[in-house]
Amino acid sequence: MNNSNPLAGDTLVLTGTTVTQAVAEYIEQLGGRAVHLPLIEVVERTTEDNEKFIAAMDADWLIFTSQSAVHFFKQKLIRYGYTAQHFHAKVAVVGSKTAAALQQLGFTIDFTPSVFSADVFIQEFQPEIVEKCVFFRGNLAKSTIPDGLNFHVECYTVYDTIQTAAHMPALNELLTERVTIIFASPSAVDVFEAHKASKPYHVAAIGHITKTALENAGEMNIIMPHTYTMRAVIDELVKQKGTN
Repeated sequence: MNNSNPLAGDTLVLTGTTVTQAVAEYIEQLGGRAVHLPLIEVVERTTEDNEKFIAAMDADWLIFTSQSAVHFFKQKLIRYGYTAQHFHAKVAVVGSKTAAALQQLGFTIDFTPSVFSADVFIQEFQPEIVEKCVFFRGNLAKSTIPDGLNFHVECYTVYDTIQTAAHMPALNELLTERVTIIFASPSAVDVFEAHKASKPYHVAAIGHITKTALENAGEMNIIMPHTYTMRAVIDELVKQKGTN
């Protein structure tokens, strides 16, 4: 392995809805090639707005577990003419990127779990008094948070996740031993497994829920770092290449 360009000759396929410029540049700095072929799309849901949006301003806690939820929450803030100052709730998040997106909107983050996962969140999130808690989520979010907390959680679905196989032909054309496909959700895994070609490839997961989905699909040797971020996946790939 070339220590200055450890990913030289490797292609990393990113299957999430968006890819930041920083992530793409980081892969390229390591000598790799970043290809964005999303297997899911997200669209705003507005049918649950009106009362739910206004009611959220009276909550004790707001919970966000994805950047997409923050993105569409931001769209609603703009649409209805509100800012972070109109909300007096504390804010709990899963994920450093989710936290950063909310901080850019002017919110202070009051709680994050030690592991960026909903099942760890419900173990560690133990506020003393909660009269009203609102969970901003997508339509495919599991019930882990509302079911796992010992108080009532109002769920506010702000976006819908739609699976798409539109990029699978291009993805299948890329598949070789030098390709690693990075998944951040079970939904993307489902699309890939339903349409993949019989060619060699490697897989990586952000989070143990996504890793479990890959394992259930029969994938082997799944790369997954302890920290559930895209950069951590890339670093773990570099680390494993260095030990081979």
